[in-house]
Amino acid sequence: MKNTLLLVAVFSVVSISFVIAQDDIPEDFIPLFNGKDFTGWNIEPDLGAWHVEEGLIICKGVPKDPYLILTNREYENFELYADFRMSQNCNSGILFSQLDRGWARESYVGFEIQISDDAGKEIKGTSSCGSVYNALLPLSNPVKPFGQWNRYYIIMDWPILRVWLNGQVIQDVNLEEHDETRFKLRKGFIGLQNHGKYVEYKNVCIKELPPKEKVTELFNGKDFLGWEKLGNANWSVNNGEIISTGGDGWLISEKEFENYEFRIFAGKFENGGTSGVYYNWNGEKDPGFKTEFLDWGPGNKIDKKYLLTQIINSGTISYIRNNGNLIQSNSFHNTIKKGRIAIYHSKNDGVVKIPKISIKDLT
Repeated sequence: MKNTLLLVAVFSVVSISFVIAQDDIPEDFIPLFNGKDFTGWNIEPDLGAWHVEEGLIICKGVPKDPYLILTNREYENFELYADFRMSQNCNSGILFSQLDRGWARESYVGFEIQISDDAGKEIKGTSSCGSVYNALLPLSNPVKPFGQWNRYYIIMDWPILRVWLNGQVIQDVNLEEHDETRFKLRKGFIGLQNHGKYVEYKNVCIKELPPKEKVTELFNGKDFLGWEKLGNANWSVNNGEIISTGGDGWLISEKEFENYEFRIFAGKFENGGTSGVYYNWNGEKDPGFKTEFLDWGPGNKIDKKYLLTQIINSGTISYIRNNGNLIQSNSFHNTIKKGRIAIYHSKNDGVVKIPKISIKDLT
């Protein structure tokens, strides 16, 4: 604690000499941080962990919430600069392709470029500084010791991700070539992480690159357009969510799909039944394959709401990913590999809420 207080005091003195100027960042980059306040950012609920001082974004680390502050805008492909300065034993990160808070495991379904106080240490895993957390090791470890400024330069232009740390390339990868990354989300908010440690940020700037991903929304947030009901489940739409409060039945897509990635965010709040998704549905006698909705499990934080289920249906195999983890695979062989999507609510389950459903053509 004594060392932390001393470090914060040193930061407070040194910070005065840093101005809001972009330093050597190219002029065509747009600041994400104005050096004065959190305009353009969502820091709610503001519990006091994050503040702006002397042109810096400062994360005190305590309280640990909000875990992320997020840009108000979503981004897909971009170039990004961000300078950071760590405290001793710091663990933090710059995240992108992020969803609203509580929507799935942030660093698993999107991307996190790790910040870690491990200067001079051997790269031991995907939590080392410069790693794509839980996915890819960095090529080297050029991070400076705590108390010194570091700079990330990130180019995200799907499928290529390149990252420089202090001018040295540490990631140069085709994300499509790695199972850990090829099905991560490609569009979302940019976030700065509060992992319970003091860290400062400045010169957070972006240049957008052309978008590439084409995703079709299957739920318009208002009604059941494109869907039909079967059975006696109590389906309704309220506040932009599909909700089922009981009963046994399906919501079935009017269209048939083949070769796709299907995404559904679902919150299952009471266990007991087998609510989930049937895909390649061709009628009640030929419902295709099924994956069940999961809950967050024991120790669930109060802000966790929805888990992401991804169904990748292509070629002769389908894959199921839940919260960024592969949980199931099915081989078609001679079975039909196309059909409709059927969302099921079991009579033994309580409330299920679904805010977002989409699909991407993989042909």
